[in-house]
Amino acid sequence: MTRIPRGRFFGGACMALLLLSLAAPLGAADDDAIRAAALDYAEGWLTGDEERMSRALHPEMLKRRVVKELLSDEQAVQMLDAETLVRATREGVGIGGGLLNFRVAILDQHGDMAVVRVVSELYVEYLHMVRWEGRWVTLSVLWGTIASPGD
Repeated sequence: MTRIPRGRFFGGACMALLLLSLAAPLGAADDDAIRAAALDYAEGWLTGDEERMSRALHPEMLKRRVVKELLSDEQAVQMLDAETLVRATREGVGIGGGLLNFRVAILDQHGDMAVVRVVSELYVEYLHMVRWEGRWVTLSVLWGTIASPGD
């Protein structure tokens, strides 16, 4: 059996613990920041608040859902980019008549990435979020409507 000198073992163990602590989620502060960014996204859309929506999105964000084409019944992917979503927010496209009952659940977080589910009276959305330039933003969204999933 090969014996590891005591100093090397403890030094290696300390290094492993340090690396694990750096990779671990940062806790309540991150949870609060992730939740706030998710609400900026969702509430920004439903209230027409362009500033909140813009703050919530990574510049290269893409929002997607699967829809069925009306005439052919074939599936297609509908996609919006960040610029289009911010413009639609400014124009009030998402204003939902005060439907601001949200459930936000952080499904997973590791380091600088997180997956968040946002459920409102109108939508179910899965946000892939990243810490970008020191703040949490939405990088991609998969979404559907409550009334007709898969439309």
